[in-house]
Amino acid sequence: MDSFYHVTIILLDGQSHQVEFRRHAYNNLMELIVNELYENIGDCKGHAWCGTCHVEITSGRLTEDKHRDEVMTLGKLTNTAATSRLACQIMTDELIDGMVFRVLGDV
Repeated sequence: MDSFYHVTIILLDGQSHQVEFRRHAYNNLMELIVNELYENIGDCKGHAWCGTCHVEITSGRLTEDKHRDEVMTLGKLTNTAATSRLACQIMTDELIDGMVFRVLGDV
């Protein structure tokens, strides 16, 4: 039986939403945000090239390293923080359960 997990997403307009999901129900956090909250992010469809799905982790911690493409894309953005990630590179599994992400976009 699949367990349900949840994350809190703070959208570009500042609204906060708690979203429930099943492990790997979406390929990544970007797809969850687009499909469940209708936020218009992910122009490159999850290839870590555009930066429109740029998020800041405001609560919780990811332990996996960033891939080269993610590092390069984040390096081109002007609004990054120490906890910046691309939502398209974050898998929807138990490792993000309870975390809080703020969508920052590609500014």
